Amino acid sequence: MRFLTVIGTLACWAFVSSAASPELLAAPLQFSIGQVDITPDVSNNKAVWLAGYYHGRAATDVHDPIHARGILLSDGDQSVAIVSLDLIGWSFPSTQRIREQLPEVDYVMVCSTHSHEGPDTIGIWGESFIKSGLNDAYNERVEQAVITLVRQLTTTLEPVTAQFATIDRPELVHDSRLPIVIDSTIRVLQFRSKTNNKPVGQLVQGTAHPEALGSKNTLITSDFPFYTQQRLQQEYDCPTVYVSGAIGGLLAPPPEGIVDQSNKPLHPGNFEYAEVYGTAVGQAVIDALKTSQPLSLTPITVDRKEIAIPIDNPLYRMARSLNVIRRVSFEWTGSAESWGEQITRKFRPERGAIVTEVAVVTLGSLRVLGIPGELYPELVTGDIPDPALPQVDYPEAPIEPVVKDLFANQPWMLMGLANDEIGYIIPKRQWDREPPFAYGRSLSQYGEINSCSPEVGPIIMKTLAELSERNAKAAEGN
Repeated sequence: MRFLTVIGTLACWAFVSSAASPELLAAPLQFSIGQVDITPDVSNNKAVWLAGYYHGRAATDVHDPIHARGILLSDGDQSVAIVSLDLIGWSFPSTQRIREQLPEVDYVMVCSTHSHEGPDTIGIWGESFIKSGLNDAYNERVEQAVITLVRQLTTTLEPVTAQFATIDRPELVHDSRLPIVIDSTIRVLQFRSKTNNKPVGQLVQGTAHPEALGSKNTLITSDFPFYTQQRLQQEYDCPTVYVSGAIGGLLAPPPEGIVDQSNKPLHPGNFEYAEVYGTAVGQAVIDALKTSQPLSLTPITVDRKEIAIPIDNPLYRMARSLNVIRRVSFEWTGSAESWGEQITRKFRPERGAIVTEVAVVTLGSLRVLGIPGELYPELVTGDIPDPALPQVDYPEAPIEPVVKDLFANQPWMLMGLANDEIGYIIPKRQWDREPPFAYGRSLSQYGEINSCSPEVGPIIMKTLAELSERNAKAAEGN
């Protein structure tokens, strides 16, 4: 088993009286926020292939610059950086390389918003199915940008307090896969200067795919989060870092129901819709913060676990064999706890696996969950059909642990696509790829085609449950 834990202050806490109040024990919170431009150059002769939807969608211009945005938190002993990229996804090996260059920071979490209007950083949206859309030089540039950003953040820390708020806005998210299940809760942390109590930054966890522009757009953009962050900048005069939550399934901006100021209904597929929708998300954050509550975010601890997941998806396996996806993989041993020999052209086992990571970052009273892909909201809410629907592929599969139960006693935020993009994370008993299909459908629903394996959901949620248990035991020990 490869279990890695960062625990900041346990040794000294053993000498502190258990009768001391949490306020006396909590260390001052230090915070910084910033951004670095990662917009690709679309003016040269080499195509910039846009990620998402289909192959061969080349960028023609830039609508708004895309960024790596991040925050750094420190309790004086442990430091954690949370960076969000305006990209479709990022890979765990790249995250590891970034961490190696930042030994001064105890833990770096690199998330992606999952924007469908930025360059292909995975490889599967190139000119054609057999040609990678990955530009190695661009990915290396993004790595260096994140390193530069985090180093800058270490030099601008200031003492802050934190406010936490949530708001349910089901009208802002649409599920296109049966059963209709959404996590409609927008979660937000606002940081305020200890000097004057003015806001200095926000961390916002949204609920929907950034794909308001649709598949016909060819302009580089961060999609609706651009307008969400713009609205919050206008309101609070400080920057915001936006991350996506449990957006698997497929949770997206609603195809109808959004109206502009003149009450005209708008539909996805243009910047007018993206602006109105993104502004509505920003306004929801503002509404939430009107009832925010102070939250202690120290001490800081990190629990993370590296795990193996099998790659059973035939399209992913073919993409790897064609060098469309360029990622180190290993022999699948049958266990998430270990992995076998690295796969090469000469060593091609029957089943392969990749290594990824699940994490729980404890910020005082708050739990920040790092999930390496697009989690189905059923694995948050627990709304998994029981008994299973007829015709699904694994009707007897046990129901996985769910976030709502694992973290019922603490406030939490869920960072989707954290440190990796492994695709959809689906409850196993909802897996439905082979006919006959559930819901009387003649064709399979969308989802399984972009998941590594039916085993991914159980592995990810079991790992999260382990980290939750370790976290709870550590808290009891304090």
